[in-house]
Amino acid sequence: MKELLNYKIMKKKKNPKFMRQEFNKRIRLSRSSWRKPKGVDSKMREQRGGHRPIVKIGYGTPRILRGRLSDGSIEKRIYNKDDLNSLNKDEIALIPRTIGNKLRLVLLKEAQKLKIKVSNFKNIENKIKEIEDEYKLRKEKRTNLKSKKNSKLKESKPKAEKKEKPKAEKKEKPKAEKKEKP
Repeated sequence: MKELLNYKIMKKKKNPKFMRQEFNKRIRLSRSSWRKPKGVDSKMREQRGGHRPIVKIGYGTPRILRGRLSDGSIEKRIYNKDDLNSLNKDEIALIPRTIGNKLRLVLLKEAQKLKIKVSNFKNIENKIKEIEDEYKLRKEKRTNLKSKKNSKLKESKPKAEKKEKPKAEKKEKPKAEKKEKP
């Protein structure tokens, strides 16, 4: 496996950078990825000398190494504890960004317990601490907001009772009669 990895690294250094046709004439083309030239008179499509190379099957990496990282391991997406427990020796965990912090915290603790590497978190302990601190701050904010709401409600209840009494008195007063026009 190490020999193949070294071969892959050497091959990658030798391989040309595949750029789009006429990338030097238009800036937006230099930013975009590879596109096969399809023009009828295209010299690049005909692979004439002095023109950029075209993507071919021979430039590819060995089939065994496709999809592997530089250390030879494969990333596997993990969505729950069962996925984490089913990892092989040559697989590394990858926790997708679509997973919420609550489940991420559970998965990171489980990975730390099983001593499994997580590719998108280099230091698992720091990430666990960061998520827990975030939860503590959120909890403190919620308790502060609840206490403020409760104090406002207690203050507003006596005021509401005082306001209701004058309204009742106003309703009891008879309205002045309108003068009729002759």
